[in-house]
Amino acid sequence: MKSFAHNKHVITANKALLAEFGSGLLRSAKENNVAFGFEAAVCGGVPIISGLSKSLVANEIKSILGIVNGTSNYILTIMEKEGISMKEALKIAQKKGYAERDPYLDLGGVDSAHKLAILVSLAFGFYPKFSDIYYEGITSISNLDIKYALELGYRIKLLAVAKRSAGNSVEARVHPTLLPLDHILSSVRGVYNAVHVEGSLVGKLLFHGKGAGKNPTASAVISDLVNISEHLSRKDSISRVFCDSGMKRLINIDEISSRYYVRFMAVDRPGVLANVSGILGRHNISIASVTQKERGRARSVPIVMMTHEANEMNMKKAMAKIQKLKAIAKKPIWIRVEG
Repeated sequence: MKSFAHNKHVITANKALLAEFGSGLLRSAKENNVAFGFEAAVCGGVPIISGLSKSLVANEIKSILGIVNGTSNYILTIMEKEGISMKEALKIAQKKGYAERDPYLDLGGVDSAHKLAILVSLAFGFYPKFSDIYYEGITSISNLDIKYALELGYRIKLLAVAKRSAGNSVEARVHPTLLPLDHILSSVRGVYNAVHVEGSLVGKLLFHGKGAGKNPTASAVISDLVNISEHLSRKDSISRVFCDSGMKRLINIDEISSRYYVRFMAVDRPGVLANVSGILGRHNISIASVTQKERGRARSVPIVMMTHEANEMNMKKAMAKIQKLKAIAKKPIWIRVEG
């Protein structure tokens, strides 16, 4: 704020700052007619910021699906490729310099949520309160889930999701997601980032590239520098435009509807599946498919289900009741499905 007040232009890659205080910073930059560049804050060298704020300005953005954290994407890729645990994959990522010593911001979904807040502000003209954005990381994902998802024709990704909804409202959430193998984002591997945008005029677009590293970040910062220089040479307004679209609220995660992948670890005895199915039915959750895996000597066996579209709150209530069943050995794993 002080820099803006002293007529200084600012370029930053600090997504946490923008997620928490972006609305006020943009307003201050505009009031002081100075530039505020942050192309490097989301997806490194991928020009998603300028794409949304300039190139797609004629469009009403319908939805955004983004793989915006390279660390998580790399770990999920290695888990699938090598058939190893998350702990083992994290060690490899740290050794290669792709993961921090404390990986919480990346694996916990916080970094992706910071970036999503910025994308929502540009795509929907609505700066959400960061604490209202639902985020969930990948720490509960096991190589079993990756294996079973593939068998069902899906791949697990940590996805940032934003959708325009009825009543001037927006969905904004980050969580592990099952994507069909033929979805374009399923092919995004390793440390790469990608953002899938659907606009009213252009249809579906994909922004794809390296999301971190000194070279991609330098590319984004230099683009902001060049943009500022061009505006200064023309002596025109140089503040980044933020348009208030009249969006009223962020939809609570409990209000959404989704299909779900569910994995239970259950004691192998008669009646367990009937009890689980009964609880789901009483919460208006319809089962699309169910498979019992690896029946044998194990004290508990995996039961994998895919549901039809169901309400999130109903799903939470059903999972809480199922977890209390004596035959359920571990906390159920349930993952939302997109595409």
